[in-house]
Amino acid sequence: MLAYRKCHRAQKTPHPMEKAGKRCFNRRAVAWKAGERPSRGSSVTVPFKKSALLMVLALLAVAVLIGHQTVPPMDRDESRFAQASRQMVESGDLVTIRFQDELRAKKPAGIYWLQAASASVFGTDDIAPYRLPSLLAMLLTVYGTFRIARTLYKPPRAVLAAAACGGAMLVFAEAHLAKTDSVLMLLCLLQQFGLMRIYQAWQHGRRLSYNSYLLVWLPMAAAILVKGPVAPLLALTTVGALCLWHRQKGWLRMLRAGRGLLLLAGITLPWAIMVTLATDGAFLDIAFRGDFVAKVQSAQESHGAPVGTYLMLAPLLIWPASLLLPRAVAQMPVLLDHVESRFLLAWIVPFWVVIEFVPTKLPHYPMPVLPALAVLLVCAVDAPLAGSAKGAMRAVARRWLALAGDYAMLAAGPLMAAAVLWAALTYGGVTGGRAFAFAMLAALMAGLALWQGILWHRQGGIMPVARVLAAGLAFHLIVIAGLIPSLSRVHVARAIDAQIAQDGGYPPAIAAAGFHEPSLVFHLGRDLLLVDGGEAALFLAEAADGLALIEKGQHEAFLAMADRVGLRLAPPRQIEGFNMSKGRDVLIFLYRADGFDPAGGKG
Repeated sequence: MLAYRKCHRAQKTPHPMEKAGKRCFNRRAVAWKAGERPSRGSSVTVPFKKSALLMVLALLAVAVLIGHQTVPPMDRDESRFAQASRQMVESGDLVTIRFQDELRAKKPAGIYWLQAASASVFGTDDIAPYRLPSLLAMLLTVYGTFRIARTLYKPPRAVLAAAACGGAMLVFAEAHLAKTDSVLMLLCLLQQFGLMRIYQAWQHGRRLSYNSYLLVWLPMAAAILVKGPVAPLLALTTVGALCLWHRQKGWLRMLRAGRGLLLLAGITLPWAIMVTLATDGAFLDIAFRGDFVAKVQSAQESHGAPVGTYLMLAPLLIWPASLLLPRAVAQMPVLLDHVESRFLLAWIVPFWVVIEFVPTKLPHYPMPVLPALAVLLVCAVDAPLAGSAKGAMRAVARRWLALAGDYAMLAAGPLMAAAVLWAALTYGGVTGGRAFAFAMLAALMAGLALWQGILWHRQGGIMPVARVLAAGLAFHLIVIAGLIPSLSRVHVARAIDAQIAQDGGYPPAIAAAGFHEPSLVFHLGRDLLLVDGGEAALFLAEAADGLALIEKGQHEAFLAMADRVGLRLAPPRQIEGFNMSKGRDVLIFLYRADGFDPAGGKG
């Protein structure tokens, strides 16, 4: 009864982040309660409606679906995944993964199964069906973020955490791509949620059902089938951090590691054995030594960067929720005193340190920890600015440091607005006017987010933060669904496909020399021949109705071989653009044979 009265009084006080040590007890568990007192500059509280979360999910779904239809296949990973999944549907081979005739041993089969299932229902020709698993995974992750946030906050703050997760630039962008990362993020969240329940039960002295360990091991097994050892690594870093904190490991008995490992083997080994037999061991050898070990030992595919790269990129990767980051970091001592937030920190920090020291750096590597980060960020909604303007030097220094952090996060919006304006002017090409219009709209949304962010910085409160997230979502929608498709210079494969259709349709055979991007294979089909310039001339000599796509670097060799074998060429079409994967301008010539005279060869 006494605990209940304390809880009742605590609900009328500000969020515990404002007054360290305030806690609220109820029948469910020890849980933080968001304050009902209006923030400074506000005269009303913010009521919660059950439809708020559904509205967030619906807005995210509609925004991403628009992008699915407008964004062309992107190089390189997305097009490789989609093409391999298309070939899985066409061949019916659910074990061996191939891109054209090449064994694709980069990732396990799980993501290809999901994409192939979607494509078999909605069609294999367009890129959008292959992207649906990423969208569904993102929406479920947003809902899972809400469920985790409810262990710390009242529903309005939990919805804000869910919106911060779904509206983060990295999460929103990956939901548009037919890749593994959104699905992996969902499976890692499910695994960590199961682990969190076990940790909570141990901390609060509660008993769980015997089968609770399944909530950890089943998502982990599924995550291994999607992207290998990332989820087990996340579990190990989380458990290791908690064991070091408590200097105890007895609570790990609730994980039932023996049964869990048997379950893990029972789910993952059947496919591993089948693909080993089907490829004589080549698949797993390439996957382990050629992909995983290569990324750990050195920077793979020129994706190296120094330690601290992810920390520097964090304000952009989680924008616009990065507005809350400095004040959330300032609450670290209070967070460590609380069971749920301590688990979230153990979820985030050790894994983040590990990926910082991995030589290969890719923007999507932090995704498994972003839901936990979104939940912790919400603790800063009503947190006061650290330090004071007067008094001891330490207090003044803390205030200036806090001000610098706040304004650095506010500057992320204008920085992104400048980036999209530059992209529109640089890569707009023949659709530059449309690209610039979308860039201006995006800059307007970034300005709106900046205005509301300044308002929150001065007054606090949940509503300015909600408006910042809404403006950020509008920014992402405009950039991804509007601006990116309008950057005609970077979509070279789409331009080639359109030119072929305009010239009368697809010839019976096509060869490409120099420009071998996976998006071209997805557009033109698995039978596209990837050759060099000399081989392309020989191809046209043998396939009179064929088409050769010659990149400028291979042009001289192509013409030399054509002259040598007596191949007469029709005047070529030309397509100019920018190869984003290689970071250089490209010029593509589309050649057809105008005649072939073997006697005209020179030797």
